Amino acid sequence: MNEKINRQDAIAVIIDLQEKLIPAMHGKDELTDTLVKMSKGIKAVGIPFIVTQQYTKGLGDTIASVRDALGDFDPIDKFTFSAMDNQDFVDAFERSGKRDVILFGVETHICVQQTCLDLLENGCRVFLPADCCDSRNVKNSEISLGLLGKAGAHITSYESVLYELMGSAKADCFREISKIVK
Repeated sequence: MNEKINRQDAIAVIIDLQEKLIPAMHGKDELTDTLVKMSKGIKAVGIPFIVTQQYTKGLGDTIASVRDALGDFDPIDKFTFSAMDNQDFVDAFERSGKRDVILFGVETHICVQQTCLDLLENGCRVFLPADCCDSRNVKNSEISLGLLGKAGAHITSYESVLYELMGSAKADCFREISKIVK
């Protein structure tokens, strides 16, 4: 079985990169930098995406740098920890028809973990760039990534995901991706 992401069947699910959450993350500066690169990269490669926000009224919008990198989008406001327990998310996800999910966001051990486990249970292949996930406590994130790998998620990095999606230095977006990652 091929373990690579199928670009034609791929969608990015971006979990709760919000104004009041990101500053509380353990590695917030490095995380923010990586999130922007990943967001620019999936946009450059042409991967569709869904963005969630946990209780937007209390935790704010998606951080400006990620909003700028992604361009126009309508976030799905949720109160559930798993995005799969939110009907608006499920409807958008099912409309996409995609089954290879590039999942990233915060917090790793709560909303990312529960969403990942539910996606796996629903027969999706989940690719989790660990450098695009974080928690307030680094141990929580590490424990969760270990659990998710054992559950069947493909633990990877944002650069690996982007280069896997391109597949070749002859890809139309190769130069743009090269600039993003450097």
